[in-house]
Amino acid sequence: MGRPKRIRESTGIEYQSDRDLVEQFQLNMDKAAAARKETTRKLYSSRMLDAAYEMWEKYFKLRMKMRAEMAALCRRNSLHYPELYEEYDAEAWEKFILQFQGIRLEDVAHLPNWSIYIRLWGYWRSMNRDLLKKWFDWNINTIPIYSLTRNDGKDSSNESLTNIDVEIAKRGDQINSQLEIEMNREIFWEALDNLKTELTPKQKKLINMKASGYKNREIISTLKINGKIFRESLNFIKQRLETKIIAAAKRRNTNLTYSEMLSSFGG
Repeated sequence: MGRPKRIRESTGIEYQSDRDLVEQFQLNMDKAAAARKETTRKLYSSRMLDAAYEMWEKYFKLRMKMRAEMAALCRRNSLHYPELYEEYDAEAWEKFILQFQGIRLEDVAHLPNWSIYIRLWGYWRSMNRDLLKKWFDWNINTIPIYSLTRNDGKDSSNESLTNIDVEIAKRGDQINSQLEIEMNREIFWEALDNLKTELTPKQKKLINMKASGYKNREIISTLKINGKIFRESLNFIKQRLETKIIAAAKRRNTNLTYSEMLSSFGG
């Protein structure tokens, strides 16, 4: 059985795929920019926004999850969050449109079930951190200065900022660790697929045998190479894979190295 269909509540019609919506958005954005007549420009702009609104509605639950995470962090740090709901949605929309504009569909053409979920989650998680610091700074400037001074007389504002960073990291690990693992896996397989186009048949065989758990001496014997060539080939593959991983991560608006990826997988 396939995945259950997701129905858009506002229309009662099944949601379009993320790939189709991104394609519609970007195509109409380009057409609007190139249009000479105002009526034509408005038509394409309207179609562009229609695609964006459908995707915005499609990821309503993710947005509410990220907003709930923000609200919990604010409560823990004595920030009055409820009054800032409107600002949160405005910031979330801005990040949402930015990630739409930055997607390169040709880079994900080989991923049949691609979606913007992980990419959008990354944008909004980064936004949460920036907003929390912004509101914290605002809070500092609107409350008596003595309330930010500890019993020993030291300024606690910098310490509080540090504590917020730590709390965001901890809560992010608890809520989104599985998403990070899934994103890292997606990055790894994309990087590996790109790497294989540069490898010789023996190097590809080496990778497959390592992945299958063969011992080094068994690989050397099967490939009929000496230990030096084996080590050089392995080092070359690791270096190129590192480069491919970094490039694939950047396309998803994140930073990731080979060693960080191994660590996230428990390797």
